[in-house]
Amino acid sequence: MSTGYYPVILYPPLARRFANRDRGKGYLKALFQGCVASPDGNGTAKQGVSEKQFFRHLLCAFLENLICQAVEFEIPGSPRRYSADFILYHQSSGLALDIEIDEPYAGDTGKPHHCIDVDDDKIRNRFFLERNWGVVRFAEVQVVRHPWSCCKAIAQIIARLTGDDSVFILLQRLADVPLQKQWTKREARLMAKNNYRQSYLPKMGK
Repeated sequence: MSTGYYPVILYPPLARRFANRDRGKGYLKALFQGCVASPDGNGTAKQGVSEKQFFRHLLCAFLENLICQAVEFEIPGSPRRYSADFILYHQSSGLALDIEIDEPYAGDTGKPHHCIDVDDDKIRNRFFLERNWGVVRFAEVQVVRHPWSCCKAIAQIIARLTGDDSVFILLQRLADVPLQKQWTKREARLMAKNNYRQSYLPKMGK
């Protein structure tokens, strides 16, 4: 559910029906069988510093799951394609998560991105939900400053929906990722004017 704060966590419809029921991961995998759309190519979008660093954390935290970076999904009836920052496929249950890092503006142009008063992300989220993907969106500052806490949030989703708490147990003593308010176009322009991203990206060598 979107609350106006990051992380934004949206459960896939099939998993929402399954959550909290006393059934095994095999049942959920059977439920997902043939109902989860697959990516059909690798993306060409340039990966930033935050994506590269967070990818390493995901690979380290979720060793027994399939994790890919920058894959694309065809949009029916459109020449455009959606590129996922990361996808995580939980092998034993079939749960699939689209994991996104949202920056408030483009570093080269200052153009606002991922604004709460623009429908682009809502439309994109609906695309994935309709194909039985879960969507997890973090603000860029969260994955830069609190990468392991972001991994904990993902592990908690997996535990809640599938009953597999193996990763969450390892990370549960970490602090929860601090909430980050989503921004409007006006706020994003102000962030760009003040070089807001540079207040945290230099910590990663940028």
